[in-house]
Amino acid sequence: MKRRNFIAKGTTGGIGACFVGCSSVTVKRELSPHAFDKKVSKPVGTMPMSKLGTTDIKVSKFSFGSHMRKDITPFEKEREWMVREAFDLGINLFDVYDKEQECYQYEPMGRYLAPIINDVVISISILPWEGRTLEQELERNLRLFGRDYIDMVRIHSYSSKSSNWNQWEKLFRFKEQGKIRAIGIPCHHQGNLEEPLAQLPLDYVIFPFNFYHNWTWFHKNMVLDEYDSLIPKLRRKGIGIVTMKPFAGDNLVTPFKRLVAEYDKSGETNYAKACLRYVINSGLDIDTTLGGMYYPYHIYENAEAYFNSEMSTDERKILRKLRNVVKNITKYMLPEHYQFLEAWVPDSFDDSDLNCTA
Repeated sequence: MKRRNFIAKGTTGGIGACFVGCSSVTVKRELSPHAFDKKVSKPVGTMPMSKLGTTDIKVSKFSFGSHMRKDITPFEKEREWMVREAFDLGINLFDVYDKEQECYQYEPMGRYLAPIINDVVISISILPWEGRTLEQELERNLRLFGRDYIDMVRIHSYSSKSSNWNQWEKLFRFKEQGKIRAIGIPCHHQGNLEEPLAQLPLDYVIFPFNFYHNWTWFHKNMVLDEYDSLIPKLRRKGIGIVTMKPFAGDNLVTPFKRLVAEYDKSGETNYAKACLRYVINSGLDIDTTLGGMYYPYHIYENAEAYFNSEMSTDERKILRKLRNVVKNITKYMLPEHYQFLEAWVPDSFDDSDLNCTA
């Protein structure tokens, strides 16, 4: 589909039909075996490091996010290679987000990390399964990782009305016992942090940030809502800043990549690198960014963005063009459980963050 047709349908109300019938924007999430064989040269460089807030936990600026698709789980040898290669390139934080009934990860990741387990930072989202208590779940995770502590633990509990709000007290008790080093929370919606920030001594917060979902952008030329003070507020409290979805998320990355390829006839602009360089050059000095990686070549592409972090003029122009074309269209591409990302898109982009007027 030509870009002009994409825009026309997106502005005349025929968006749903466009996404269904247009292969250039349809999200296909089945296995792509050829992607395991794609050859990308191993980059050379040094991964920048940071401290997580005011903790003594040293983390790589880019981290191994472990959101997984079920169709990739059989490729254990490739996944283990990716984990070790990421570590070799300076990535030391490995996040394990386990949807046990869909995509079990704790036990495999424990095996992959075993030879380097004392040199990495383990981050988990804890949720008891199979009738286990929170205590039993934590002990199980400690056993699977072969550690007597987990570095970073988070739960999805946003207000005192949440059914699992009482778990916070248990988590902080585990921290006092030395079983947890840092406790955090993910932020999905505008009001998620109000009670937690007021009532809990959090160590870090995780929230979306990329060239498109960037309501946290804070600089003198943008007048936003309360999100514009999120980063300074967290900094004043000494809370670590962890961003997620640097590539705009699974459901958007495929159509976004295809549009970038259409805009860049030279084929020289790499969407993933451009996205990460946007985060790096945002001026927010993010402690670490969690990025999902499915195939071996993702490791090299993402690390290289940090080894050579300067953003090119072409990358800036293409990201600017992309986000202004898809504005108000992406909501039709997101499933219900990811609609929250639309709240992170500014009402308007002034493009000063991209330093690009062309």
